[in-house]
Amino acid sequence: MQGFLQLIKKEVYRFMSIWGQTVLGPLSSALLYQFIFGKQLASISTDMPGVTYAEFLIPGLVMMQVLLNAFSNSSSSIIQSKYTGSIIYVLMAPITPFSIYSAYLIAAIIRGLIVGIAVFLGIMWFGANVPKCWIAILYFLIFGASITAGLGLIVGILCDKFDQLGGFQSFVMVPLIYLSGVFFNPHNFSGMWQLATRLNPFMYIVDGFRYGFIQHSSYNVEFGAIFVFIFALLINGVGYLLMKKGIKIKH
Repeated sequence: MQGFLQLIKKEVYRFMSIWGQTVLGPLSSALLYQFIFGKQLASISTDMPGVTYAEFLIPGLVMMQVLLNAFSNSSSSIIQSKYTGSIIYVLMAPITPFSIYSAYLIAAIIRGLIVGIAVFLGIMWFGANVPKCWIAILYFLIFGASITAGLGLIVGILCDKFDQLGGFQSFVMVPLIYLSGVFFNPHNFSGMWQLATRLNPFMYIVDGFRYGFIQHSSYNVEFGAIFVFIFALLINGVGYLLMKKGIKIKH
């Protein structure tokens, strides 16, 4: 337990020591999105009665930064430790693979939550709703961050170079998040794109989180909660097995 807590402490200190980059950076990005999209597209209908575009957009921007930063924290930590060789000191410590994996996962979730709070406080003045369903907000925050943190651990373990990590984030993570309904109602898609949206777990995360603020959702929130829970278990199950077997870490 002591090693587990110390590893969490180390990871939290790692990203908080450069809080200007890890916290203020996402906040400035969210402000730019709000200024550009919130102003220019303010007249667009959200297809939700009584919900303005600002009320629709702000929860999406918050969740987008939570997901991206949880992924960034876990993936960058693992690949940096592999690159510098310091991962060996973690593996040699008297701590189980489950505790190592859980510590990295929890630290990434903590970063996601801190960034999410900072972003919400920074852009709430543009028209955010008062939270109406805290259960939905906390549920999709934690499980959403755990999914991208788990993906980050998997990618960090499997990648050998920083450009491979960057490629995954640019060509997989960002498109999935942008197509999850952050800036638009996913019902506006049709045909093949509608099917792709329904299979995108990030869409249910954003939709459920938004429901906690505006009490409107594009899809069934209960189904989304189950879908996200199962996906989180699958992703982190794979991540834990990779960590336990030491694939591309021990060898």
